[in-house]
Amino acid sequence: MNNPTLQYYMHDGPGAFRFELAGRLNREGARRLDQDWRTASSVIGDRRLLVDMTFVTQVDEQGRDLITRWHRDGARLIANSKASRALAESIIGEHSLNEDDAPASDRTWLPFRASFLGSGITLLVLVMVMFSV
Repeated sequence: MNNPTLQYYMHDGPGAFRFELAGRLNREGARRLDQDWRTASSVIGDRRLLVDMTFVTQVDEQGRDLITRWHRDGARLIANSKASRALAESIIGEHSLNEDDAPASDRTWLPFRASFLGSGITLLVLVMVMFSV
């Protein structure tokens, strides 16, 4: 199975700042992610950092170090699958949260999986309009 390099999305909400991660969190990905967090943290104030690991497939030592540091500094980890919960728990040594367990104030934007659904529906409506003309 192909194990893609890290991709991530940043969602800025009123009560939280979220990184939504997908793929392999390796040395290079951890470096880029940490740099982007340092840049973002200068303007987000006291909002909570959320790290959604639902689509992370693998984490190397540098990725583990970054997640451990963020968690120690108060970040909340989100893991919405059995595999991602096991991965998150192996890094931090305790339970991570499901998306549904997060308080409403921590919501930042539609989760990655929901954004695909919205895009699909929009595309379907567009196609239907094109063929109805």
